[in-house]
Amino acid sequence: MNVSNFSFPSKDLNSSYQTDSLRVYRVMYEYVLPIIVFVGLAGNISSIYLILFDKQMRKVSSSVFLTSVLAADTGMLMSLFLVWIESLGYPVNHLPAVCRINVYLTYVFGFLSIWYVVCITVETFITICHPTKIKQMCTLFRARAVAVVLLVTALVLYAVAPIITEAQGVPHSNSTKMCLPIAKYAHLLQLVYYADLVLTLLVPFALLIILLTFMTVAIVRSIKRKQQRTIKKTNEDYTHSSIRQLPQVRVAKMLYILSVSVVFLNIPSHCFKLKSLIAENTQLSEKESFIHLLLLFLSYTSFTVKFFICTACSKNFRKLIDEHCCFARVIRYHTVPQQTMETST
Repeated sequence: MNVSNFSFPSKDLNSSYQTDSLRVYRVMYEYVLPIIVFVGLAGNISSIYLILFDKQMRKVSSSVFLTSVLAADTGMLMSLFLVWIESLGYPVNHLPAVCRINVYLTYVFGFLSIWYVVCITVETFITICHPTKIKQMCTLFRARAVAVVLLVTALVLYAVAPIITEAQGVPHSNSTKMCLPIAKYAHLLQLVYYADLVLTLLVPFALLIILLTFMTVAIVRSIKRKQQRTIKKTNEDYTHSSIRQLPQVRVAKMLYILSVSVVFLNIPSHCFKLKSLIAENTQLSEKESFIHLLLLFLSYTSFTVKFFICTACSKNFRKLIDEHCCFARVIRYHTVPQQTMETST
């Protein structure tokens, strides 16, 4: 996914539509995009802080992947920040050095963002479908090793991206430059594009859909078993009770919802992209341009919502927010005397 550039509707459209379309584009890029960016940055950085500074959270293997995906999402939001700056008339991302660095990091962060979600989904799959293997498979060492391997893979895999891209002069303009692929590397660019398409779209989303389907079936079956279970206690009940105490099990619901949200927020945009690619449609119609814009911004929200999902679905995460939030501490400080007095009476 490369968000370093954006373009307005084609000049081939009639003038009245072009005016309305440009107005919609400007509203989306100048007002909606900064909301997505700044809310996402605040939420992701806060989440990373809470996870890293809590001893219990640091001991859970899924926290490694959660922290990693939040960091990758933060990188993607910084690329979107440059897009927003450009929409205001400051094309910083078209400066020579910024151009190449931004293109490279956008590819890297895009790859890491989706594959760390796949890792989270695999851990959740083990937790829900094979709970007896949690201690064996979901270890802190293994999670850190996988996270590092993915990082190194992304850095090496996309090393060619800044080589085939540069800030180039625009025809009929001596001062204006745009971050564009170098013409002589067109074949290499096409190779990178299709490799990225497979590695960040087809393969990971196929895995996510398959794993989430198995998990959903397992959850439905589990609910049915609970409804049919008798009240008397058995050794099996004791085993299930001990499994439920594992930290991976306690965060499974949150991670499951997080994976589902990533799929649902990105699938529409990816399906539209594949449809256009298969149809070899390089020129979008008025309706298609508008739909593409909405779906693109919907996919951008996937970099922002994880903080809210963690807050809504995890009691421990809400507890961490309460412990680290200055406002919450002030309220708690002022209510302690009253609570103490009430308990003493």
